[in-house]
Amino acid sequence: METKFTIPPIKVLLIALLFAFGQFYSQANNGAVGINTTTPNANSVLDVISGNNNKGVLIPRLTEAQRNAIVINQSKDDGLTVYNTTEDCFNYWSLADNEWKSVCGQMGKSVFTIDCSTSKAMGSYVKGKELTNSNYLTITVNVTKVGNYTISGTTTNGYNFYGTGVFLNTGTQTIQIPGQGTPQNIQIDNVSLEANGAAVTCTPAISITVLSPAGTYTMSCGNATVNGVYKVGTALTASNTITLPVNVSTLGSYTITSNTVDGISFSGSGTFTATGNQNITLGGTGTPSSTSVKTITITSDSQGGVSTTCSVNVVVVIPKKTVLHIGLETAYGYSAYTGPSRSLMDAPTNFGITASSIVKYEGFTHISLGNSPSSAALQTALNNKPDIVVIGYNYTPNATDAGYIASYLNKKGVVIAMTDDTGTAQNLFRGIFSDPTISASYGGSAGSVYALTNSDDPILNGPFGDVRGKNWGEDASTTVNISGLTSGFVPYSYAQPINSTTVRTGISGLRNTSLNFIWFGDGGFLSNENANGNQYTSNTIEPFVAPGSGGYFPVQKSSYGYAGNGYATGSMQVQNSILFANMIAWAIKQAEFSGINTQ
Repeated sequence: METKFTIPPIKVLLIALLFAFGQFYSQANNGAVGINTTTPNANSVLDVISGNNNKGVLIPRLTEAQRNAIVINQSKDDGLTVYNTTEDCFNYWSLADNEWKSVCGQMGKSVFTIDCSTSKAMGSYVKGKELTNSNYLTITVNVTKVGNYTISGTTTNGYNFYGTGVFLNTGTQTIQIPGQGTPQNIQIDNVSLEANGAAVTCTPAISITVLSPAGTYTMSCGNATVNGVYKVGTALTASNTITLPVNVSTLGSYTITSNTVDGISFSGSGTFTATGNQNITLGGTGTPSSTSVKTITITSDSQGGVSTTCSVNVVVVIPKKTVLHIGLETAYGYSAYTGPSRSLMDAPTNFGITASSIVKYEGFTHISLGNSPSSAALQTALNNKPDIVVIGYNYTPNATDAGYIASYLNKKGVVIAMTDDTGTAQNLFRGIFSDPTISASYGGSAGSVYALTNSDDPILNGPFGDVRGKNWGEDASTTVNISGLTSGFVPYSYAQPINSTTVRTGISGLRNTSLNFIWFGDGGFLSNENANGNQYTSNTIEPFVAPGSGGYFPVQKSSYGYAGNGYATGSMQVQNSILFANMIAWAIKQAEFSGINTQ
């Protein structure tokens, strides 16, 4: 049986026309296909026209996982294009690189989350004042995929934040999103965040207080207080602040900022609600990069032509130093390895890292050579480069030893020497000053009191007290005086005791101006057998006083000296412990900034 297919005449006609038209169209347009146009672009195979100019073209939309599931045909799929909904961007397959490429950039869009708890707005915001580069959002992010990012923060008050960039590494990092615009109203604004086009909800939101226009006020930096402890490599916290006295004459807001010095800066803002004298707090930020004292320049936005800048010094904790002690290790504390002099050095209220420490410092590593080290032992110890050397009774270095000490000083070592032997002193000075004509002689006996000069010097006027024009006292032996020095030193005291009529010549205390060397002509300068540091009862021996009840803070001995030259017995005051504390403060600074281990 033969099966026949019949087609209505009209359909046969339409099919014939379609084939004929298709052949003509393809040939006439070189194979191009047009949609909504009869004249497709001759250089395209597909030309799509939006008839009402209100439509576009959609190509396949795939997630990144779906895109990666495509089995690529290396010979045929070069240029294969999809829209990556995960990345929110067009991707194409590159045969040359054998990978998917993003038209949004080689790396594509990053993936990250925002840590709202540590993200905040920086700078001050004042009605009618255009934002500057100090106004930005600091945003903490955790990046799980490297790539491009866009972060914006918007308000309804005339200013916003916007930033783009590239995350090159995964993990936690902090970025800055700059602000622009001008706050219009005095209010608290909540910042609406978006990250790569997606809304980020922070609870609580990042908030910004817009202040009123600035008032008129003056700052008193001379009376400012720097609070907290500052240490190299340790980020500042909420305890690192400056309390700044101000005098307000016209109400309004205030914005106070500082420059950045060695990694740290300070700022504060708010609104004055009363005129007159008051204190404001500037918060610190950053991480100190060095132990140098930082002179912070503070700038205010005060109106009315008043002075708007001043400066405050911030002291950074100095790292621990090694001290080599040479002298008798007894209760008297001759070389500060034992006794109240050692307690003074180790007291954190004197030298420590607390906010109340007089000298911000991490403390000492103490080493003792004893009273009579051999020349070889001394040389070895000095070659190990201790930061500071303290010499006390009754170490007697010979000429060879003096040469080792001079060599150590010439390498920027620090030496505090208290000696009461003429041969010892002469050896030291001839070696240190390279002058064989220098001589030493004995002077006053136990209980002698020597006037200190009025030189403006860190030993006479240091962090533990100003003793210029006051006195120091000789211990139980006899003072040594140095003669023959002509230059290169600061005299602290001369050979003549104030309580003696016997004429003495020379110098009994000094500091070398080119080397880190301090000397007093009494080996018992630090003597006090009371472990608690209280005054020893004698008027002629043990002049050192640093009571444990006061945190071993150095104080004068209130009753000292033998009778003579119009002075009654015990009628004088001596400052040995204050001098020594100032010496140690100076030695720490020299060792840190100009010492044998200074880099």
